[in-house]
Amino acid sequence: MTTSTTPVTVPSPVRARLPLGALLLLSLGVFVTVTAESLPAGLMPEMAAELGVDPLRIGMLVSVWAIVVIATSLPLTRATRRIDRRIVVAASLAVFAVANVATAFAPSYEFAFGTRVIAAIAHGVFWAIVIVYASSLLTGSQLGRGLALVTGGGTAATVLGLPAATALAQLTNWRVSFAVMGVGMMLLAAIVLRRLPRSIVVPVARDAREPLRHDRSIPALLAFGLSGLLIGLAQFLSFVYIRPYLAESAGVPDAWASVLLFVFGAAGMAGVAVAGALADRFPRSALPATLVLFALAFAALAVFPGQPAIVIAGLAVWGAATGAVFPLIQTALMRGASDRLRDLASAAIIVLFNVGIAVGSWAGGQLSAAFGPSANPAVSGAAVLLAAVLAAVGAVLSSRRA
Repeated sequence: MTTSTTPVTVPSPVRARLPLGALLLLSLGVFVTVTAESLPAGLMPEMAAELGVDPLRIGMLVSVWAIVVIATSLPLTRATRRIDRRIVVAASLAVFAVANVATAFAPSYEFAFGTRVIAAIAHGVFWAIVIVYASSLLTGSQLGRGLALVTGGGTAATVLGLPAATALAQLTNWRVSFAVMGVGMMLLAAIVLRRLPRSIVVPVARDAREPLRHDRSIPALLAFGLSGLLIGLAQFLSFVYIRPYLAESAGVPDAWASVLLFVFGAAGMAGVAVAGALADRFPRSALPATLVLFALAFAALAVFPGQPAIVIAGLAVWGAATGAVFPLIQTALMRGASDRLRDLASAAIIVLFNVGIAVGSWAGGQLSAAFGPSANPAVSGAAVLLAAVLAAVGAVLSSRRA
């Protein structure tokens, strides 16, 4: 046996209690980055008018995000593996901040497009590293609760951050929203660098002759990764087209659609709140069971679109499962990955999830046009059910490796 210097991020010093201050800072980072990611969707008319382009081209500022994340997350995560994770988190926030301020001063659509590409690169690195860094601050029994708190910032961004940023833009100007996000990120980057514990690169013992592809955690990680891809596909295949479903299939008036979407978001926050405890108490079954509930919610929406009570209940269960599933799958990955694969596993799930988003968003439009909006939740349900099977396989493989 030999030792290598593949970095494993460990806390310094070891903490006995849940490090709430550090986790809240990281959750705030997730909150501001996810809010900024979606911001053009909320500001589409204002940005299109001022930059002199069709609103659909503003929509491309969101869709190109997933493509950039897919292309850059893995290589950049690998390139930064030997750097203190705290520095990588702070640096990615700082780059993101500069890109947002630059967007605020964009003189043209092309300039804004370029700044969004830079922001997407920073976002991909941030998301891959923030999970690994947060995991390093936690003991095994804290992992589910800690990661739920961190990733819950993303759900809060959807429910609170994007509406607030959109409201600010309507009161002032869309450029003000981007500038405020950028300044906030830069301040957060400075606080992260000053207040959070540094990570330490420690040697990991392993047989130098054993290739990475022989790592025993890879089969479980592949199962979890494919599950994540299917989750992203199922979610965006239906959620992007939720308004047509509510209007055409369920017959919900426009005035009530916003109320139901609020129910969805509130249920998502509740899902995040319980996900951590579930992951720590039921480490093998929490993710597959949640995905089965996910599938049942989609099935209810597909089969009973004309039943208001069932539609409301289905949306609530779907929202709760959406909030719970991302922290659950991240926790499963961090528990299942070997030390040398944690960084790459975290980056890979982001890439696969974004592939699912891209495919699901496109396929949802084709499916809805061909068969009507109620077909989307039916296909989403089948995809999530397959994801549940893969998650169960991953959990079994992880427990065998342990």
